[in-house]
Amino acid sequence: MIDSGSSEKLRDFSPVQYITPYLLLITGNAGVQKAPASDRPVLFWVFTALAALGAVLAVLRLRRMWNRHQRRALPAWTRFLGLLLALYGLYVAYRVADGIAG
Repeated sequence: MIDSGSSEKLRDFSPVQYITPYLLLITGNAGVQKAPASDRPVLFWVFTALAALGAVLAVLRLRRMWNRHQRRALPAWTRFLGLLLALYGLYVAYRVADGIAG
């Protein structure tokens, strides 16, 4: 038989929920690297806005993950995905700040 309790946990929390913040962070990071502020300022700020939106969505996703981990025990891979998202978000924030500084 299938344990309906564990399938509800996995349905409630899936790696698909991480795709949007990752895609926005990846796009913003690539755009900031390819369009420096000195050469193409409009494109740079568009990609900076995408990176900022990705960072906001990452923070919201991590807060939801933290709240779910506080309420019930979830598999360890969910914490690993959260750690990767947080580290990549910090890396993108560093790259954007470096691009702004010049």
